[in-house]
Amino acid sequence: MTPTYPNPSAHALENAARHVVEVSFAGDGAGVGALNWGQQHILGAIKNLGSPMNMCAIRELPPTASVQDFADELRFYLNRFQAMRTLLRFSPDAAPVQEVFAAGRAPLGIVDIPAGADAAAAAAALAAEHEQAAFDDEHELPIRMLLVRRDGVLTHLVTVLNHFATDGAGAFAMYSDYTNRDPETGEVPYPVQTHPLDLTAHQATPSGRRQSEASLRYWERELMALPPSGRPASVRRDGARYRRVVLRSKPMLLGAERIAHRLECDVSAVLLALFSTALARVTGEQPAAAQMLVSNRFRPGMADVVGNVSQTGLFVVDVAGATIDEVVERAQRAVTRTYKYAYFDLEQWHELLADVERKRGEPLSLCYYNDRPSQRSGTAPGRKPSAEQVRAAARVPTPATWTELPFFNERLMVTIDVMDEAADAVPLMVYADTWYLPAEDMEAFARLMESLAVDAACDPATPTGL
Repeated sequence: MTPTYPNPSAHALENAARHVVEVSFAGDGAGVGALNWGQQHILGAIKNLGSPMNMCAIRELPPTASVQDFADELRFYLNRFQAMRTLLRFSPDAAPVQEVFAAGRAPLGIVDIPAGADAAAAAAALAAEHEQAAFDDEHELPIRMLLVRRDGVLTHLVTVLNHFATDGAGAFAMYSDYTNRDPETGEVPYPVQTHPLDLTAHQATPSGRRQSEASLRYWERELMALPPSGRPASVRRDGARYRRVVLRSKPMLLGAERIAHRLECDVSAVLLALFSTALARVTGEQPAAAQMLVSNRFRPGMADVVGNVSQTGLFVVDVAGATIDEVVERAQRAVTRTYKYAYFDLEQWHELLADVERKRGEPLSLCYYNDRPSQRSGTAPGRKPSAEQVRAAARVPTPATWTELPFFNERLMVTIDVMDEAADAVPLMVYADTWYLPAEDMEAFARLMESLAVDAACDPATPTGL
């Protein structure tokens, strides 16, 4: 999911004049090749979601900033990272391919706003505009940089990245390399270790094929072992079909932190156990099984790659006849397997899922779990709350915020949103197709995770109820 911005004034960019400076670039490693597995995954996700999923960032600038500074910055990204000078080639009878260019020109945008205009609002409006402006993958390089200028002074930089080209971690790696360049030469004292075409090449080797085959065997074994769901594919209901409910739950955070201290684990492990238990109880399906997005940056040579390396992992954990504490431990073992086997040939994976559905005689209906904080780093607990602090937080009802969605491409997805350092609550989001999971069950799911966190925080013997 892409970040959202404050609703900008409808007039923030009124009377703004737009200009373009052409920036030349030249880099190593031109060539044409197939898409690697992570690229295939994100391209499919963008298509299925019906959204460009652009990533935007706003940077406030010092008064001394010059246009040349940012022409140089844009040139740096294009020269150094092959992903930033890649276009896609589509044909009706073949899989898409990528083409990396050795040299070319790219636009640096400048938006002049009237004197007295709110520059921060203009930058936010520009980001909101470009967040939804899809890239032309065949003709437009996957990076846009736009400067806001008022009275001849640059105030903000808006950077927009095509999510196909990289993910958030790759964007951070780009900027880190830029800030770590030599102040005299402008060069980075270490080479780029891996580019997207390098991943494509490795995935075609015997080693890459063995990894994919092992992953697909795991998926087939685990999926075939799941009991029949027994749930109807869908039931037509009144009202908006696709909905989201959000709970910003303070008791869930305090409870999860207390449990994490007791078990000496990350908060993410506790939240995963709470999710697993709630999923089994609300759906009646046991063991709990879900898909989750896995970043493959833990693999050799992939930590700082500017590209997409995330794929879908399969998480399966038995929650019956156990306490919540025991499920935390089971979930940690299970998620290790999830990560190990989330790297595979996407086309063969699609064929496998279709074959499993034929053999099982029913469509697969796996929930999607997305813990965004754990994608970036560990989620160590803060100060250990007391049981009374947890109970006190639970006595204050957590409001539920509902949103109707025009479309949603999963039957059910549970997301833990990113928390800043000052966060005092878990931002829990439940998205669903209500023809599959009714709205009342969506809210019950979220509140069950909250109540389980409170109960287990105060009593280590709290059972899953299954």
